[in-house]
Amino acid sequence: MQVRDRMSAHPVTIEPESSALSALGIMQYHRLRHLPVTDANGRLVGILAERDLLLAASRYLHAGMEVTEVMSRDVLRVKPETPIEEAALIMANHSIGSLPVVDDDGLIVGIITESDMFRALAEVVSAGRAVEQR
Repeated sequence: MQVRDRMSAHPVTIEPESSALSALGIMQYHRLRHLPVTDANGRLVGILAERDLLLAASRYLHAGMEVTEVMSRDVLRVKPETPIEEAALIMANHSIGSLPVVDDDGLIVGIITESDMFRALAEVVSAGRAVEQR
């Protein structure tokens, strides 16, 4: 199984110059915890985690922040053909909840999250039980 089989394609993204407040609104509206940050060409330049945004907001409650001030810039990423178990190990070893999925040009094509991994695990376990019961 590859990342492309489990990722959410066409993820919601935001540009670095956007306000942190608008990023929080987007996250709440779409019920997201991770928001890839892309440049005008759709290339991944960072990722914004809800927890980082909320922490920054609590420290600078009245300041108008831009996404670029809060986002992580050194983003671990995978390609669509990455084996899903490799992506899961990256996430577990680095204690991160999602991985942006990029093509060879660095354009974001999806995102894979902990929830996607749990669903994949549940399906594999279910399939294994079904085989055992035969």
